[in-house]
Amino acid sequence: MLKLPVNHSVISSEALGPVLIDLYEIGNIIECRFLMNGLNDTYLLKTSSGKYILRIYKANWRNKAEVLFEVELLNHLIMKEIPVASPLIKRDGGYLTEIVASEGQRFAVLFTFAEGGYSDTKEGCDLYGEQVARMHLAMDDFKSDQLRFSIDLNHLLDQPIQSIRNSLAHRPEDMDYLDSLSKLLWNRVDEISSELEWGVCHGDLHGYNVHFHENSLTHFDFDCGGYGWRAYDISVFLWSKVRGKQKEHFNNELWSTFLESYQKNKVLSEYDLKAIPLFVAIREIWLMGLHIGSSHIWGGGWQNDHYFDTNLLFLRNWCEFHSIN
Repeated sequence: MLKLPVNHSVISSEALGPVLIDLYEIGNIIECRFLMNGLNDTYLLKTSSGKYILRIYKANWRNKAEVLFEVELLNHLIMKEIPVASPLIKRDGGYLTEIVASEGQRFAVLFTFAEGGYSDTKEGCDLYGEQVARMHLAMDDFKSDQLRFSIDLNHLLDQPIQSIRNSLAHRPEDMDYLDSLSKLLWNRVDEISSELEWGVCHGDLHGYNVHFHENSLTHFDFDCGGYGWRAYDISVFLWSKVRGKQKEHFNNELWSTFLESYQKNKVLSEYDLKAIPLFVAIREIWLMGLHIGSSHIWGGGWQNDHYFDTNLLFLRNWCEFHSIN
């Protein structure tokens, strides 16, 4: 009988219930359900005291210090009255639970549930722009002794390009294009980097990590957050609105509403505004690298020629539209 290494295991929902009751003061378990295998594993927990979200971080994805940084950031934002899904403190006074899984050490954190759902309305984008600006302002004085990664050009371009290289080896002309584009984007950002605002960022503001409920919203999933350019942080919202679309849809009304609302509360410099189209292209490269780099967990069969055709077409169209050449 063979005993082979495991890349990723899914922790049993049934086994988690009794453990969580012992760890937290959350009443009696009604349901514990595995929701999603994403960057991390997400579970919905229903108890007699309410609903919660359990995140079990994947092995070798975030270390202990990085998870504690996220927890401390959320607690800071709560003190600043920024609406976020908050981490729950355990009976022992801590926030993290260490799990010994087949693939290695993993960490678990329980969060409050964000009521509501996704919104793609002008009113929602107006509120979102305002609240993202308020969140950035609240992050300005956040300090932590926990080490966290930087969302810099190495993180956004160099590492993703290396992940993509082997998967695109059968299309050398396309790989040459990505190499050239990556160097161009690197140089364009580097030229103005000293003028760009740098600070703590959410890292994943594509509009699906926020729930709208009545006249309010709740931010969640700060897992991709760290120290980075604020222009990159807000560019992710524009990227989500134009990705995969034709050039005639690149001028997006919902993005315009978001940006106008953001700037009513926090003004962006001309350099930050100039960098946003660059960061949209960079985000696309980053995502391709993330997909391919995680294929050992998610599977890689869908990262085929159609996948590359679609992503590269968007990149070429976007860069042509914005004269990134």
